[in-house]
Amino acid sequence: MVQGKGNHRFVSGAEEKVVRVFEAPLSFLKTLRHTCAGGEGSFPEELQADVQVLGANMSALGLSQKPIYLHSSSEPLERNGGGEGLDTFETVPEAAPAELKEPPIEDQLAFHTLWPESHKLYGHGNELFSLCCDHNGSLIASSCKAQSAAMAEIWLWEVGTWKAVCRLQSHSLTVTHLEFSYDDTLLLSVCRDRHFSVFSIQRTDSGEVSHKLMAKVEAHKRIIWACSWNPFGHQFATSSRDKTVKIWSIEKDARIKQVLALPQFGSSVTAVAWTGLDHEEKSGCIAVGMESGLIELWNIKIKETEEEGTTATAALALRMEPFMCHVSAVNRLAWRPTEKSESNQSLLRLTSCGDDNCVRVFDFKF
Repeated sequence: MVQGKGNHRFVSGAEEKVVRVFEAPLSFLKTLRHTCAGGEGSFPEELQADVQVLGANMSALGLSQKPIYLHSSSEPLERNGGGEGLDTFETVPEAAPAELKEPPIEDQLAFHTLWPESHKLYGHGNELFSLCCDHNGSLIASSCKAQSAAMAEIWLWEVGTWKAVCRLQSHSLTVTHLEFSYDDTLLLSVCRDRHFSVFSIQRTDSGEVSHKLMAKVEAHKRIIWACSWNPFGHQFATSSRDKTVKIWSIEKDARIKQVLALPQFGSSVTAVAWTGLDHEEKSGCIAVGMESGLIELWNIKIKETEEEGTTATAALALRMEPFMCHVSAVNRLAWRPTEKSESNQSLLRLTSCGDDNCVRVFDFKF
C-alpha cells in the first residue's frame, strides 16, 4: 500500500517484469466509508479532493480497463488530431460516484468498485520479487529475481510522477525483502547472497533523492529471507534459512553491531515482523514465522548507554499452538497496532499469510 495522507493506491508485482500501480475510485471509497460507519457519515471533503479517479472504464471485451479521471471529458476523443471518417476512442460514460447501499449488479461492480490500473513501471529485467513503500508515501523500492549484480539492482520510484529516481547497487543475487526505517532515512535490503545492506536515503529541498551505501554485512550462513525495523530506533531484525533471527543496531558512528541472536529455531525462519510496545522502555515484540508454519512471539528490550552502546534482551512471550498456525511456510507477517483496551492493555493485531493459501488474523493483549 502507498502510505501517507490522501493516498488510496497500491503497487503490485508478480512473476512479470512490470510494477503496476492501482488507484481506488471515489465510488469505492464512499461505499467503504458508508459500510464502516454503519450508514452514518460521508466521505470527508478534504480527502475527496485528493482522489482523482472516479471509476473504471471497461472495454467491450473486458480485457483491459482505464481509469476515468476527475478532469476527463465524456466527449469522444478523436485520433490524429481529428478529421472525418477516422476511428474514435470509446466514449467514456458519465462518471457519477455513488455509494452502493445494496448488493450491486455486475455493471456496478465493474464501474464503481474496480481499482483501475493507472501506471506501469518498466525497468526490471526479470520477474518482480519484493516491493515496499516508505512511511511518508513518497518512494517505492522494488527488486527482481537475479543471478548477477546488474540484475540485483534495487530501483527507487517517486510516487506521483512514477519516475525511477535511483538504482541502488550492492547485492549479487535476488534481493528477498526490502523495508524503510520508520523515519524514512534508511533502506534495508536482505538477499540470497547472505548479506544485508543499509542505504542512507537523502532528500533535498528541491525534491531530488540521493543515496549512499552505509554498510554491507554477511549476516547469516544461509539465505536471508526477511527483515524488520524497530519502530522506536535504528535497530532491525534479520531471519534466515539457517534457523536463526539476529538483532542488529546502527550505532552513532554509523557502525553496524550485532546486539542479540535468538535461540535457534526448529526450522528455517521465513518471516519476521517487529512492533513497538512501550516507547519509553524501548520495548517491542517480534513475531517469527517458520517454514514449518509455526509462529512465535518474542519480547525485545533495547537499552542504549554511552559506555556499552546498544544492548538487547529477549524472552519468549508466546509459542502459538500448531492448530492456530499455518501448515506450510509462513510467507509474510505484518503488525497493525490498535488503541489501548479498557484495562489499559495494548491491543495488537498480527496478520500472517502462508504457502497453505491462508491468511490468518490474530489479536493479542500485552
